[in-house]
Amino acid sequence: MEFESVIGLEIHVQLKTKSKMFCRCQVAQDNSMANTHICPVCTGQPGALPVLNPVAVKTALRVASAIKCDIHPISVFARKNYFYPDLPKAYQISQYDKPLAENGKIELPTGKIINIKRAHLEEDAAKSLHAIGSKELDYTIIDFNRCGMPLLEIVSQPDIHSPQEAYDYLVELKKILKWVDASDCDMEKGQLRCDVNVSIRPKGETALGQKVEIKNLNSFKAAKDAIAYEIERQKELFLRNEKISQDTRLWDEKEQKTFSMRSKEMAHDYRYFPEPDLPPLYISEEEIKEAEECIGKLPSEIRAEYEKLGLSFKEACALSENRSINIYFEKILSLNPDQKNLKNSVNLIMGPFFAKINELKISEDEILSKCIAPENILEIASLISKGEISSAAAKKLIELCWDNKMNPSHAVEKYSLKQSSDTSEIEAWVKEAIEGNKKAFEDFKNGNEKASGPIVGFVMKKSRGKANPQIVNEILKKL
Repeated sequence: MEFESVIGLEIHVQLKTKSKMFCRCQVAQDNSMANTHICPVCTGQPGALPVLNPVAVKTALRVASAIKCDIHPISVFARKNYFYPDLPKAYQISQYDKPLAENGKIELPTGKIINIKRAHLEEDAAKSLHAIGSKELDYTIIDFNRCGMPLLEIVSQPDIHSPQEAYDYLVELKKILKWVDASDCDMEKGQLRCDVNVSIRPKGETALGQKVEIKNLNSFKAAKDAIAYEIERQKELFLRNEKISQDTRLWDEKEQKTFSMRSKEMAHDYRYFPEPDLPPLYISEEEIKEAEECIGKLPSEIRAEYEKLGLSFKEACALSENRSINIYFEKILSLNPDQKNLKNSVNLIMGPFFAKINELKISEDEILSKCIAPENILEIASLISKGEISSAAAKKLIELCWDNKMNPSHAVEKYSLKQSSDTSEIEAWVKEAIEGNKKAFEDFKNGNEKASGPIVGFVMKKSRGKANPQIVNEILKKL
């Protein structure tokens, strides 16, 4: 029997603000001592009243606009009631039937559209810290520093039908969130958390199967692996005519399987009702327009433009990965390079430029201040186009000019990096290479193009990388 998997994702994004959602407590840093960024509001003391953080609202509006949602002019906060040690009020302030935004969409690189059901604001719970030891020493303590942090929950429609699609959706959503500067999306720090709903149905049926929720997914790969496992688990149960329970499951990374944590709650279990301590949230048309103007073009739109310029899909994705890289590349485009110089510039960025960034561990925010200037990249690309330097020399130039204290043309002269195009000199080197690689030469003559490798390699070594490879190959073919 063939099955279709139906997958929906619930993403909780910690919004980038200086203070919490409903109080003035400062957002705690990673090295903050537990329970030092708390107050009567976020710890649920009697009589303390919440006040909405306007920066969190503006940040959420940028996200809602970027994922093409309909933003409601009036939305309402609600109490989501449940008892757990990390929730001091015994309820979470969230949004229910009147959320901030609905009916959005995200286009994947494959062209598939994943529809967004809703995006709503809420507060985070505290952090439970579990001690693992002997039975006598096992305990859980609560750090309320995280309690009350501003979250935006983004719920997809069940439009995803494979683990890879779920992975692609997560990657694209994260890119958008960082693009609009809504969150740093560091999953290790809990800034982006993912819950997955998975069901299966026989192919051709339209009714949804029994939904199972998976939590404790600490990476995109874990989400992909957990979905793949859960699909197979449900198929086996279905084929054995066993009931698929609607439960909440956890992903065990070590065992590579899910296990049941509790039965799945329904919406009515939370006894939602409007939050009496907060008025409705009113959003003006001016605020919506401001959010739209703030985000500008999105990565998917820029990617499509770059492909029209002749860049490959991989190159277009890399150069629209984040705003800093994109601003850097746009500065090169503003200098109006011809097609050859543009291609060489892209090759330099994709190769030695990114390698240097990784080597020096340069962050996104430092790309525009701590890297070789875009105009110097274009100058190196131009030197390659003119045949004045080799690709090896270009890599060396990026190293030499990284701090921008020397321009590339000066560095070429100072360090004798100019490529040799002297045909008589190169021909002598090629003949010497043939003498030392007679079998390779015979193979090349007999039509094996790859056999030229040892000969060209010999010439490049002999010339200390200065011989023009194109002239080397032309002379080799002539001989």
